[in-house]
Amino acid sequence: MSSLILYQRDDCHLCDLALAELAAARVPEFDSVFIDGDAGLEARYGERVPVLRDARRGTELDWPFDSDAVRRWLSPLLVAAVLPWTAVAAHAGEADLNLAKATAPQTEAGAWLGRPLPEVLDAGAVERVVLTRAITSAPGDLDLANVRRFLAAAAGAGHAGRRLRPALLRIGSENATWEGLLLMRSGAIYGFAIADDELCLHGARGERACWDLA
Repeated sequence: MSSLILYQRDDCHLCDLALAELAAARVPEFDSVFIDGDAGLEARYGERVPVLRDARRGTELDWPFDSDAVRRWLSPLLVAAVLPWTAVAAHAGEADLNLAKATAPQTEAGAWLGRPLPEVLDAGAVERVVLTRAITSAPGDLDLANVRRFLAAAAGAGHAGRRLRPALLRIGSENATWEGLLLMRSGAIYGFAIADDELCLHGARGERACWDLA
């Protein structure tokens, strides 16, 4: 069962609109629950449907919303989807967890090698940059602007990298100036690491490559 639940009614025009927005946002699998005839759900959601709830986080998104609002609301959930949370589930009763030794799948590691960056990632479709490391003295907004500038400046064919390893929330890549996540309008997520002369990306399925910076 999905942790996402859409509460709705029968013959609900707004619910149909909400379903269209969820489809546009490429929301992961979710369950539909109709509140009609359930006194408890009627009392809680009767004035509010449609409502999207994430049972795992205990958060709710009330109508009206569009696909962009849905993606922003889901960002923590989407980030979790690319992290090795199976390790968390396996050790749920422990106070400390070692995610550093839990790796993403590597089955498609070389899929980006030899390809120009625009074939892998549309820099203009990056909805949000999430920085986890910035070794600079610049203001935060300048760091973010520089990341976007380097995304546009990356050139040449993808290679295995000289000094950097592509980062997916692996804080501390050798010689990295910036590290973090790129949240795309499509809902896809990429990890990145940037140094003076190269930018590296890591995909959710284990893809990884680096590109030279002009």
